[in-house]
Amino acid sequence: FPLSVEMVWNLLFVQLLFLGTIVVALILGRARRVDRAQPVAPQDLSRRRFIYTVAVGAMPATAIAMGVHGTATRDDLRIRTLDIPITNLPPEWEGFTIAHVSDLHSGIFCGPDRLRKISDATNDLKADFIAVTGDLINSNLSEFEDAAACLRRLEAPRGLYLCEGNHDLFEGEAPFMQACAAAGFPLLRNSSVIVPERGGRLVLGGLPWFSRSFRGDPAAIASLFPPRQQGDLRVLLAHHPDLFDASSASIDLMLSGHTHGGQLMLGDVGFGPLFFEYWSGLYRRGAASLVVSNGAGDWFPCRIGAPAEIGHLKLVRG
Repeated sequence: FPLSVEMVWNLLFVQLLFLGTIVVALILGRARRVDRAQPVAPQDLSRRRFIYTVAVGAMPATAIAMGVHGTATRDDLRIRTLDIPITNLPPEWEGFTIAHVSDLHSGIFCGPDRLRKISDATNDLKADFIAVTGDLINSNLSEFEDAAACLRRLEAPRGLYLCEGNHDLFEGEAPFMQACAAAGFPLLRNSSVIVPERGGRLVLGGLPWFSRSFRGDPAAIASLFPPRQQGDLRVLLAHHPDLFDASSASIDLMLSGHTHGGQLMLGDVGFGPLFFEYWSGLYRRGAASLVVSNGAGDWFPCRIGAPAEIGHLKLVRG
């Protein structure tokens, strides 16, 4: 999209974030009342005018900077390689690889060209298995076909499985489920599937989007999986990473997205830790591991300190 579109988008965001012109109007109104009530030295008046000018100009200047940055980095896509420690990992599972794709957000800021780049980069990893953890579309099902074309291009020996995200359900649960079924995509929604692999079983579970609570029910999550056998590897797909607390006792690995890595981050400071317990990368709880993807697409056209990514995960004994 043109730079002007991204600038307008970011201008609206920045104005909302800083309470926009309302805050500035209140500051200026109070300053004028003070100015009328008492005499002000010329040098003090100049300083006030400078502060007023900076306050008024800060929001559009920030919006323009974010628009330029968003345009310059829109096509950036990194491969994030992580070794995933699995307690008592059977030797036959050592080195098993997963391509983790999340948050495509097919739509206004992630069109067919970007989606093709994502699918090509994923296939280049030659992973054993591909996990897609929600938000295929951005706002409506008219965007589904481009996302579906991206997923159809993905290739892995053990196939592809996915769970839903909140953006997928903006037009309701049933329409998205029907679209996935019509496209032949294995959507895991309060269900699990067993994939025979390496003399053991890859047991995949998937959770739906929880609209009210992201804490989950440990007993209900545990019931998704069949009784554990020797050589089992349990992997859970859940869009919201905060479900890890309720899931960790039942699984070896959970894959999530949703956070966009915090979207706007300066080191460890930003929206990630402000809104989420787990927001980017690898976490451990007991014997279980969690990987939270920054996402490969965008619903908002600017990332700072939270680059778009595809995960390349390798299982190791740990």
